[in-house]
Amino acid sequence: MLERAFQRVTESGERVDGGDGAEAVAAGALVASTLPGSPIVIDPDDGPREPLPQLPASLRASARHALDRVLQDGSEMATGWVDSADADQCRQGVRQILQALEAPADH
Repeated sequence: MLERAFQRVTESGERVDGGDGAEAVAAGALVASTLPGSPIVIDPDDGPREPLPQLPASLRASARHALDRVLQDGSEMATGWVDSADADQCRQGVRQILQALEAPADH
């Protein structure tokens, strides 16, 4: 399910749908939250009811690629904001997830 969320964004062509982008961000946050020492923490009320199993390492690369696309100009998540402060806050959150995903694996 996580990989499919990333694929919908990475295979979307020039335009990334806002809903697909939001799902990819949520999936990326889940992947990042499973990494040792990650600053990304998922509130138990907002996340899965059961602990996530060991995730394949390949999901990190898929998540990074998808989140990079979410930040690009062709993404509704990057351009579809009325309030620029909200847009900045969203982009900052996505960048924080990306930083966690880019941390060394032995972090």
